[in-house]
Amino acid sequence: MTVKRIEHIDVWRFFAVLLVIQEHFLLFSGIDHYIPQIETYSLQIERSGELGVLIFFSISGFVICTALNSEKKLNDKICLSAFYARRFFRIIPPLWFYLVVIALLNKFSVIKISGQQLLTSVAFLCNLPFEKGCSWFAGHTWSLAYEEQFYVFFPLLFLWAWRDNKSMRLSIALVFLIFTAIILQQFKQIFWAEYAGYFLFLLSGCFTAFLPTNLMQKLRSLSFAYWFLSVITLVSLLCFLPNKQDAYFKILCYPILIQIIVFGTPTHFSAVKIVFENAIFSYFGRISYGIYLWQELATAYYENMPWWINCMYLVFVFIFAAISFRYFEIPCQKLGTKVSNHLKNKAAINN
Repeated sequence: MTVKRIEHIDVWRFFAVLLVIQEHFLLFSGIDHYIPQIETYSLQIERSGELGVLIFFSISGFVICTALNSEKKLNDKICLSAFYARRFFRIIPPLWFYLVVIALLNKFSVIKISGQQLLTSVAFLCNLPFEKGCSWFAGHTWSLAYEEQFYVFFPLLFLWAWRDNKSMRLSIALVFLIFTAIILQQFKQIFWAEYAGYFLFLLSGCFTAFLPTNLMQKLRSLSFAYWFLSVITLVSLLCFLPNKQDAYFKILCYPILIQIIVFGTPTHFSAVKIVFENAIFSYFGRISYGIYLWQELATAYYENMPWWINCMYLVFVFIFAAISFRYFEIPCQKLGTKVSNHLKNKAAINN
């Protein structure tokens, strides 16, 4: 069963990757040498970049859970091996392609990254506090690490949540995660508090996918005024909250606001519809994974290189991501679908 694509979510993917790119470009490419005022707003810029990742997490949780929910309703079961096959061919080949390229660039001394840092990224462990990290060029895979680690236990959570009252069980999981993050924050376990917090956004997306049809319809028919108020509230909190308060609001408020803003986007309002049903924006959202991977090369700091060269690199990233999507990612996804269907059929025969 094919899940109907929600076009405005693709546009949100595009905006999310733009938020990440603007953070990397403004704070790390070296343009701040030419525009010193950037330093004044570095906290807001950094938070906006993280917001892009949080939007990605929420969308990922929603899309994955929606697909599994549809499979469960259709077949009264889910095939975990098929789920992991789809994830593998969607995530791994483009990532490995990128990592092979930066390994070659390192070999020819264009960039610098160690073998250990590459392996840490390959193993989806860049979100863990290793001493040498993953270097700039693979550092952005920290977000992929959270997603892949979430996928390890998520299907089990899904199967548990499907029994009896799905929304209630997911609510219990969300409340548990919220309290865990708050307690860890209180005891100054910042890393683990953030770890639980990032999972919270993935799980919040899952919860939204489980909303009853009538509640989802209410969310989708949200008035422009309420939606815009949610946008202003989130932006204001990101801009003005001190770090200590921001840590708690990120646990208690941001997941809710992002669900409202992203999945309640009022595309029935003409001005919003023009933006969120724009075919170009939607296409860039579809290729956003490739853009996210390769923008790290374009937004890096290269000694004695003017900032406008970074801009040219970014243009090339968009072009390359489009080519890669058509001739590499789509074939990989089709292969993943083929393998997934084979595994489902095999499981059906065995049962």
